[in-house]
Amino acid sequence: MSSLLNTGFSSLRRSLIMLAVLALGVLPARALEPADLPESPDTVAFNVKNNGKSVPVTLRQLEKLGLYRVTTPSPFEKGQLTFEGVLFRDVLKLVGLEGEDSVVLRAVDEYVQIIPREDWTEGPLLLATRQNGKLLTRRTQGPTRLVYPLNDHPAFDTPIHKPRWVWLIKTLEPGG
Repeated sequence: MSSLLNTGFSSLRRSLIMLAVLALGVLPARALEPADLPESPDTVAFNVKNNGKSVPVTLRQLEKLGLYRVTTPSPFEKGQLTFEGVLFRDVLKLVGLEGEDSVVLRAVDEYVQIIPREDWTEGPLLLATRQNGKLLTRRTQGPTRLVYPLNDHPAFDTPIHKPRWVWLIKTLEPGG
């Protein structure tokens, strides 16, 4: 009974913290720290599909937005992992999709996830281009992968959010 009450209070406390953060309009980004790494190649990271057009976005274009580093557990791998990349909300601004209610990420294996606006406005999602300072490759689930900073944003550690960790991203498009 007491563990049930503790679980209920823990959930309530987490909800109240998220409500306070949203009410203040503050996005705590302490999970992310700036990262200074060598310039990336002009390799295509993914394509943006919009209005019948497909436009390539390169790793160099992405990383010029500014690199950040986050250490977080992954729902699919063991231990704490360190990723470097760019803020997902900055990527959406770069490609003109920041006003969308949702965006669609499609992986090379045709795995598809819809990422709702709340995800990139309620927390600093990272579009990782590197892991431990090394560029992501197809072998390491790259060249880009979407990372949720679970340590500092536990509200993202849910069964709903876990499938949204998309890697081997092929296209980004409006959610319509």
